[in-house]
Amino acid sequence: MPTQMGAVPPEMRSLTRWVSAKPGSKLPLRCDGPGAASVSDPATWCDWDGAVTAVRSGRRDWAGFVFAGDGLVGIDIDGAFGDDGLPTDEAMEAVMACRSYTEVSRGGRGLHIVCRGELPFRGRNNRAGWEAYAEGRYFLITGRVFAFGEIADAQDGIDLVVARHFAARPHAGGTDGPRRDERVWAPEWSLDGATGRFSMDMPTVPPGSRHISLVSLGGQLRSAGAGEGALLAGLMEANARWMSPPLPDAEVRQVARSMQRYRR
Repeated sequence: MPTQMGAVPPEMRSLTRWVSAKPGSKLPLRCDGPGAASVSDPATWCDWDGAVTAVRSGRRDWAGFVFAGDGLVGIDIDGAFGDDGLPTDEAMEAVMACRSYTEVSRGGRGLHIVCRGELPFRGRNNRAGWEAYAEGRYFLITGRVFAFGEIADAQDGIDLVVARHFAARPHAGGTDGPRRDERVWAPEWSLDGATGRFSMDMPTVPPGSRHISLVSLGGQLRSAGAGEGALLAGLMEANARWMSPPLPDAEVRQVARSMQRYRR
């Protein structure tokens, strides 16, 4: 089914960040003539009217939106629906956390979320059905709205998705292919050669990583069954001991409130 033009949010339509594609292909093509487009070359992009013309004329079947590092984030959930046709719990958690424009993907089995916020990386594929990009990528846009027809600020939701599905550092020299044995914020272990005992310490977290580190910790505490009081106490202690400098108490409380929305 071609892109349903009328449902695409005005914020996306206002940007000159469009490419196109033919059926069965994800190769980005120029909207205004022959030839391939590039997600790193704005000269190959077109405005919304150009994308509409390309699709409605029959030259192209799909319009694609390029993420260019200006505050819009795209989250791609592959296999967002189970065999019963209902969305999975993980997919719904992400949708309800972001509460921003969400559409069904071209194949009908996935979801795209487009929202405002920041990622701690340019883009990443976790090799388990989840992708997130702030730049250097484009999504085929269907306009088949699943939930939330407008783009919204969703930093809390983005942080939750990152903590749940991208809690790993990328391989050296790349932005995709994360090492799944590393987390956003993990303890450091050392071995005492004299006693043969291990000791654990948490690395100090500098500005730029403090919020996402507390979100990651909050998700782990919540998954372990922490209630409201224990969750807040754990985050407050971690903030005081390991965030450098500590975040304001109000921000830590806000992280705790966000975690409370999700099931233990």
